[in-house]
Amino acid sequence: MGQARQTPPMRLPLLCLALVLPVTAGEPSTAPAANLDNPPVVIQTTPSPSLAPGLRIWPAPAFTHWPAVVYRDEPRNLAFALPVRQPGVSGTIAWQGGAVLPFTLPDHADRIGGLLDLPSPLLLGSDSERRCVAEVRMAEANADLALHLVASSAPWPHVKLREGFPVDAQDAPVVLVDERFDAALARRWSLAQTPLPRPTGTALIVGDPLEALGRSPWDGLAADRRPATDERYPHHAALVALAVLPVPLPRTIIWCPGNQVVRGGAWSAEEGRLIGALTHRLIALGAKPKLVLALPPDHLESRYQAIQEGRRDALVQEAVTYQWTVLDLNRAAGEVAVANRVAEGVFTTYPNGESQARIHAALAKALE
Repeated sequence: MGQARQTPPMRLPLLCLALVLPVTAGEPSTAPAANLDNPPVVIQTTPSPSLAPGLRIWPAPAFTHWPAVVYRDEPRNLAFALPVRQPGVSGTIAWQGGAVLPFTLPDHADRIGGLLDLPSPLLLGSDSERRCVAEVRMAEANADLALHLVASSAPWPHVKLREGFPVDAQDAPVVLVDERFDAALARRWSLAQTPLPRPTGTALIVGDPLEALGRSPWDGLAADRRPATDERYPHHAALVALAVLPVPLPRTIIWCPGNQVVRGGAWSAEEGRLIGALTHRLIALGAKPKLVLALPPDHLESRYQAIQEGRRDALVQEAVTYQWTVLDLNRAAGEVAVANRVAEGVFTTYPNGESQARIHAALAKALE
């Protein structure tokens, strides 16, 4: 029997088709001619980050937290943060001419932090200010971190807050160096010196404007109104607001600290150091305005009650020490459940309506 013959599969050639448009010599082109007088505009666009994989912008070494006011005789520290670009790299940080603090960058972290002793405020000596530099030395990069120490009696260089902490025009942290209150020394000075005059300039109110329902008890006050707030450190914002004082100096200065520092969870007794620092600055300027601490109304939430009571006691003690007038806005506002009420179960952060009007009247009287 013959075997069936298998026909091999047909292999078709690959065809490449091209569309050819005949062009006859001498025929005009139908394509638009280029306008050489008005060339097309090329728009430069920023490339998407996805087109540049592997690129990363690392934050620079920086100070992150520092005390706003320190006493000349107390040891303090400030916090710094360093980027971890190369794990395992060793380095040091130290004030120029000071003790060296070594460190090693860890694995599995993008950033590390630490504490560095504040330069002794005694370094100021008889100077009114001093700039200190902390040198960060790493194999991959070096950095110099500046710090501005300033006597509270000198002009304040505060310009703004950086993450809630005061800095100067060069973005260097500012730390005011103040003197502790010495009752015996203050008594001797008061007997030896003639009383300081009260200035005649426009009154000034600084701090939290206590807004509720779009209105503030500051509205309409005959004063230089300087709202100064921050989510966690509103007293730092007040230092910035008071850095530039008008000429002539205000006849009255009211500090209205509000309650935000309690809600922000950052309250400490150091808040009241603003009182001593401002008093010493005004004494150095040869003036004694009427200084008023406007204690804020009670907080609506009972969970803050213990903190608020301790805070009020600390502020009053500091104010009495430096002979400030204490204005209790809580007394003017009345019971918080009534003063802050809008409707059944609806309340404002600060008093509204008639209670707000009573606070306004109390502030207006204190400004006289």
